[in-house]
Amino acid sequence: MKRKAWILGAVLLLVLAAAVVYLRFRSILEVDVFEAKPARIEEIVTSVSAGTVKSRWEATISAEAPGRVTRVAVDEGDDVRKGNLLLQMEDPELVRQIEAAGAEVRLAEELHRQAEARREEVRRKAASDRTRSESNLKKAREDHRRSASLFDGGFLSRAEMDRTDAALSNAVEDARLAEIGELSVRAADREVDSLLARVAAVRASLEGLQERERKMRILAPSSGVVIRRSAEPGETKQPGSPLFVLADPSSPYVEAPIDESESARVRVGQEVRLYPDAYLGQTFPGVVSEVKPTIEASREVSRANTIRVKVLSPPRPLRLGMSVDVEVLTGSKEKALQVPSSAVMEREGQKFVYRVRDGKAERADVTAGISNWDRTEILSGLSAGDLVVTSLEIKNLSPGSRVGIRTRQ
Repeated sequence: MKRKAWILGAVLLLVLAAAVVYLRFRSILEVDVFEAKPARIEEIVTSVSAGTVKSRWEATISAEAPGRVTRVAVDEGDDVRKGNLLLQMEDPELVRQIEAAGAEVRLAEELHRQAEARREEVRRKAASDRTRSESNLKKAREDHRRSASLFDGGFLSRAEMDRTDAALSNAVEDARLAEIGELSVRAADREVDSLLARVAAVRASLEGLQERERKMRILAPSSGVVIRRSAEPGETKQPGSPLFVLADPSSPYVEAPIDESESARVRVGQEVRLYPDAYLGQTFPGVVSEVKPTIEASREVSRANTIRVKVLSPPRPLRLGMSVDVEVLTGSKEKALQVPSSAVMEREGQKFVYRVRDGKAERADVTAGISNWDRTEILSGLSAGDLVVTSLEIKNLSPGSRVGIRTRQ
């Protein structure tokens, strides 16, 4: 009986000891830690929104005449040379107008040709009549002078003198009619001039229509790359409707909005790192080339300034319109005591970290210096070698929590 009691007591003692050990180790939180240590740190403006690759030269190409798009020869991202066909439009009504105007030009030219032929005939007849009438008038006057002299001397009868008078009168009348013929020439001239003006007018109308037809072919005004296309086959476009945007890819820059509160820290000449979305893991160098003084409101950033970044020798071409993350380096420090930025918390205006000491987590209030996305300088509150908790997602972590180190950096 005593033996059974002793065994039962031993079992209870073992169970109690196991429970104590279980409860003790169950309360230990496994955490990741980072050893605070001095190293080079860079200060980066972190409130820069994603930028866009742009060009120093851009041209919007718009429709110059109404028409329906029948062909789009290029797409966004295509390289084009000056004079290349970008788009073809058509206007059936314009085609009919050109055909009608062409027929009108041909008719006006034929009428003008006929009028010129008539004028030449009128001119020839008028010249012939003038020459004949002048000759006849001259002869009639000479005959009349001789007859008058003979008549005065009594050597010519009245009847003969009357015939001479009649001949002179007829010659004078012929000369008058010849002058009227000259008026016909001037009338023919006016007709030709009028028809010539008509030819010029209908030709101008035809040329205007043909110019509209030429505007149905949209050509590249200069070499570049298509960064925007706003036309599809079948669409109807009106004059002024945007069709394409061309840009010069030889001198790209990045334009990005920056929060108003950070704009004072950014200056021309500061180093920039660019992270294009299309080239994951690659970094392009740049430099701040302009800080626009005007602060604008936007949906993404409540109030934002704008910076321009000159791209320095990218290892591969940056496509215009590409999205690029931007880091502006505003300063750096050698041998700065630092911890991961994600480990630094703030509550009621006081920054702090969780530090591991003697197997427990304790709050350490700190003063932060320069920082970036990855690291934050600690000016006070920590010493080199201190272990700072980085796995802050662990539940129930608080000052005094028992912790075990899972990983260490």
